[in-house]
Amino acid sequence: MLEVAAPGSTILLPGACPVVLRGTMAYAAGTPEASAGWLPLIAITARAEDDSSLDLAALPLAARITVLEQAGLDALELLAAQRGEDTVLTAGQRCRVREAEREALVPLAGACGDLAGTAVTVPGGDARVLDDLRALRRLQERCRDLYGRLEPERALAWALEELGELSQAMRRGESAVRLEEELGQVLVWALCLANVTRTDAAHAFAKGFSGEYERQLRKHGTIKPYRRAAPPC
Repeated sequence: MLEVAAPGSTILLPGACPVVLRGTMAYAAGTPEASAGWLPLIAITARAEDDSSLDLAALPLAARITVLEQAGLDALELLAAQRGEDTVLTAGQRCRVREAEREALVPLAGACGDLAGTAVTVPGGDARVLDDLRALRRLQERCRDLYGRLEPERALAWALEELGELSQAMRRGESAVRLEEELGQVLVWALCLANVTRTDAAHAFAKGFSGEYERQLRKHGTIKPYRRAAPPC
């Protein structure tokens, strides 16, 4: 049994249909509390039949992946038994399950060492900021629906191509319309890369924003944004 907990009192209970693990986030739809959306993870525990539990954060990466893979296979066999089907998966079935799992489990297992740090929010944020982060997650999902999830090499090549075109337009001092077009492509491809790498874009943004916020406080004691130097008279 895998238990995936979210901050506060919200817990992804059995009956959440489905629960999709993705990097350091979990997506819950149709939960008993009717809460749905991406939730940051703070703990992943594997529970055995004897009710003993194991915190994956205490294991090295390879061991985490092994535990998650075995838990997935055990769950499939249990589901087959409940349906009155053959409870023993064939070697071919196990191979296909492992191949499908690895894409999702590797980033999840890699995040287990710092799950407590995934619940990042923007410093000084209020409900409006949280709404903005949720909106960014929805935009990321729209990008997935529109673009799919390309091969990493091809997606990165196209993203760099758009970034290069934006750089060229800025250096040439091209029109605002042209800059808007190129910047829009860069932003969209950034969300596509988040889907390719199974990264939560809102969490990544909040983490980066928080880092700069704290850096300015340490250096200046206050928020001191960068400003263009005034042109000489």
